Formats: sequence, C-alpha cells, structure tokens
Amino acid sequence: MTLPSLSVLIYTPAKPGATRRLVDVGTSLDAPAVQPSHGSYQLQRLVPSMRLLTWQREGARFDLSRSGRIHVWTGRELTAAEPAPEGLPQAAASLEPDDVTYLEAYLLLQNRHGNDLNDAEGTCHDAHSG
Repeated sequence: MTLPSLSVLIYTPAKPGATRRLVDVGTSLDAPAVQPSHGSYQLQRLVPSMRLLTWQREGARFDLSRSGRIHVWTGRELTAAEPAPEGLPQAAASLEPDDVTYLEAYLLLQNRHGNDLNDAEGTCHDAHSG
C-alpha cells in the first residue's frame, strides 16, 4: 500500500500569537460549513514526498521514539529521524520539515485506526505490525 495523500483540519484561535492545532486527519475531510467566532479552521492537503515514498518501497518503517520524535527504520538501522536538540546518530539523515508534518499526520491516522481495531477486538495495537 502506497502512502496516501492526507487531509488535515487545523484550528487557529483568534487570539494573537495563539498556537495552531491539528484537529482531525483523514484521507478525505470536509471543511467546516461555518467558521467559529473564536478562531478559524483551515483544511490542508498533505502529500508524501518522493523521499518518503522511496523509503516505503524499500520496506522502511515509520514510528515515534519514546521522546515523541519521528524515526524512519530500515530493518534495524535508523535511516532518518526528526531533528533533535541532542543531535542525530551519524548514520541517520535529518527529516525535512514537510516530511515531519506528513509523518505526524500519517502516524496519528495509523494510531487512530489501531485504536478503532483495539476497541472492536479488545487487544493492544503493535505500532510495528501496521
């Protein structure tokens, strides 16, 4: 299965300097019919980069570290990672900001599907079996 294009719904509070928040992610979302007076919603389309598609074709796995950083694994080798203040292992490439944005949404969507399955089956989701 190829990495899908994703729709993300982002909410921005009306307060100056407020942080934007990811509200929903899916393969197809509709924009809200009415904008609230306390902020605004924006629908964005995210498309996986050629780099992500290549890694996927090569069998890479995408996941989150214990510290919440995105990792790309090929077998047992860390291929790439979200930049961290403490730096990256020498062999790992740094993920581009657009790849981080896409993978955050993708992993959120994958986890949501895993949780839906867990609710139905009463089992735990293994992040590496998806």
